[in-house]
Amino acid sequence: MNKYILIFISIIFTASFLNANSANLKATIIGSGSPMYNPNRAGPSVLITQGNTSILVDMGNGTQANINKLKFNIRNVSALFFTHHHLDHNEEFVPLFIRSILGRKNFTIAGPPNTNKMVSSTFELYKEDISYRLSKSRRNLQDRQNSFVSKELKGGESFNINNIKVSTQKVPHSIYAIAYRFEYNNQSIVVTGDLTYTKDLSSFARKANYLIIDSGGMTMQNQSRKKRPSNTNKLNKRKQGKSAKNRAHLNLSESSLIAKNAQVKNLVYTHFRSGEINKEKSLNEIRKNYKENVIFAQDLMQLN
Repeated sequence: MNKYILIFISIIFTASFLNANSANLKATIIGSGSPMYNPNRAGPSVLITQGNTSILVDMGNGTQANINKLKFNIRNVSALFFTHHHLDHNEEFVPLFIRSILGRKNFTIAGPPNTNKMVSSTFELYKEDISYRLSKSRRNLQDRQNSFVSKELKGGESFNINNIKVSTQKVPHSIYAIAYRFEYNNQSIVVTGDLTYTKDLSSFARKANYLIIDSGGMTMQNQSRKKRPSNTNKLNKRKQGKSAKNRAHLNLSESSLIAKNAQVKNLVYTHFRSGEINKEKSLNEIRKNYKENVIFAQDLMQLN
């Protein structure tokens, strides 16, 4: 009898653990690559989940393939978010958007200016195709044309996607860009997309469990050093020509300083260019500011 009681207790404990674990806020790195094609890394994309709520942030090349590897059905997505409208971050929006419409859930689309234009023009262009595919399940366009809400963000907004609180922050980049903070039950994850340095991000990411950030300035294996200018005049011209206004990405000193000032628990680098990372040299630079846990993202890596 005692044996069966122990088995019963074990089953109850396991079920309780799984239920608690499913309630956690999680991030999965769907794609950790850059604009250049890389067979080992899909384009930038992060999946935020909590229970039955799922938010896909950015949709670079290869997002669909990696989502399928996770056995995640995009028709069940709760929201599609853009950090900014560069092709390597929104390249697979069209098929993911259409597949979401073909589902049976309502969902939200959000991003910086031009998001509404992108959504409405895509829907208009493909509405006959959508209507045809819906007819296979005896539905029509009217059944699903109000299934999604599209909103444009300027930064500074807060709203909820089911149980997940979403906060936004405008960050400097070559075009309008938004960073997102996701919070649930004292857990927090910040996703920046691409950006240059801003001290405001440290306040926005304050004590986050994970800060997922642009890997600009990462040292790569066999990286050749650029030749220094032969005289002071050339050096000054180079500095003037490459002002902060013309830059599009952080360097490691800047990203690690943001993480240090924010006191984040884990600093996660993503958006890597092709090649192998020199982790030792990169960490030497990062450790000048940030002493906590550093993670070099890989596709399908889960952050719990």
